[in-house]
Amino acid sequence: MNFKYYDILSTLISGCILVLVIAFALDKDTSEMNSVLLLALAYVLGYVLNAISGLIEPFYYWTMGGMPSDRLLTAPSVSKKTGKAKKYTGCRRIRFYQYEKVISNLMCELSNPNASTREMFERAKAYSSTKTDSRVPDFNSQYAFSRAMLTLNIGVGIILSFDFYGCWWYWPSFLGVSFLLWNRCKERGYYYAREVLVEYLKQNKDGKNFRPWGCSVTCGWSGFAIQTN
Repeated sequence: MNFKYYDILSTLISGCILVLVIAFALDKDTSEMNSVLLLALAYVLGYVLNAISGLIEPFYYWTMGGMPSDRLLTAPSVSKKTGKAKKYTGCRRIRFYQYEKVISNLMCELSNPNASTREMFERAKAYSSTKTDSRVPDFNSQYAFSRAMLTLNIGVGIILSFDFYGCWWYWPSFLGVSFLLWNRCKERGYYYAREVLVEYLKQNKDGKNFRPWGCSVTCGWSGFAIQTN
């Protein structure tokens, strides 16, 4: 079987770590086991770990304040202190300044001024999937790997807690590593979502006069209107 880049990162590595942790918890010597069997077991455990990561992903998004794609495609609100809105969407150092153009173009392309952020992002993803030199798959793999590492850390923390629950240093260490991996997963999610939108812009450089599929007006953020032929 030929393992792809995504399989090696998010499946085999996480699976191997989980095998070693389980062997440690059960006081088993893995050197006596067949290497092929260990590799197969690691792949299966990594695959299950990815499945669990996908199931609890909505919980991760909730702790992050929402899906990165939703945050990037939602215009910032006006601050009560300054009376002004930010000129970008995103979080901290991961910023997206061209959100107005992207939202306007996607609404026009979908022929729906009330299109949801989910609809707009799925439409933008369709563009990145058609280019062979797109960086989006790499960003997606990095995000998936970060998400798997976060889930792995939680699983490992639970397994090892039975042996180290009485150690004063264990829980602070576990929480500290969890926060670092959570923050990395959040950043990778924003990097991936932003790259999808950047790739969409690259393929729609003439966004100010973007008129797809019978849209007879020029799309603009202010006073958005659509007329279909």
